[in-house]
Amino acid sequence: MQTVFTDSKDRTPTILVVEDEFLIRAMLSDYLQQCGFKVLEGSTADEAVAIIENMDVQIDLVLTDIRMPGSMDGFGLARWIRTNRPSMHVILTSGDTKKAEAAKELCEDAAFFVKPYDLEVVATTIRATIGASQTGS
Repeated sequence: MQTVFTDSKDRTPTILVVEDEFLIRAMLSDYLQQCGFKVLEGSTADEAVAIIENMDVQIDLVLTDIRMPGSMDGFGLARWIRTNRPSMHVILTSGDTKKAEAAKELCEDAAFFVKPYDLEVVATTIRATIGASQTGS
């Protein structure tokens, strides 16, 4: 069992998982909840934007697949977040290793995970990303 993670203000960090494959989304969400994160879920980028705009909760990080149905893909969602919520972290994932370079350009030094990914590494990377922003690193 992973160590439960809370930030310096004793607020549980919130992660938005955006993945159109239900089983992957459910497995990742369950694991992150076991690690102590609050997890919101969306199956498309459009749904994610609606959650971000309409939920009265601070979302610390969005973990999104690149290939999804709807009016925009994960790249489009990442661009929307960079424009509309620049302090929100984004981590992109894909089963296509060729997408890694484009993801690196879009998300600068942010992590990119190729599926299948190691859940423990994902959780550790999320902790480090959120922790670095809290310390101003």
